[in-house]
Amino acid sequence: MVLQPMSAIRVSIVAVWLLSPPLLAVVALRSLKRRQRPVGWKATWPLVTAVAVLANWLLFIAFILTGQIGGFGSHYMTTRLADMFLLVSLLVLMASFLAYVGRWQLSLASFLMLALWMGSEMVA
Repeated sequence: MVLQPMSAIRVSIVAVWLLSPPLLAVVALRSLKRRQRPVGWKATWPLVTAVAVLANWLLFIAFILTGQIGGFGSHYMTTRLADMFLLVSLLVLMASFLAYVGRWQLSLASFLMLALWMGSEMVA
């Protein structure tokens, strides 16, 4: 079975979208490691935000693999726990703006996760 060109493009876009949040969080953590570390909460906030993004991504993947969200056509389903994770994603997005190191990577990763959770809710 050969994918049609439009299908290949769509699959590629979904794959990039799904794999970008953890990669961006890791890049932000590497930039934290390379720079001179600030003191106090400024030093820990990017780390906390990156861990929150990674945990959010792992939960999204776990929900897909266990069939809690996903499906096909009119049988698309989602769990009501997705509402809570949508709210958590919004909070992580707001928190990522406070990071001093890796701000744009963490903000973009948080935004992508928020969009993934929103997408899982919109079809339900």
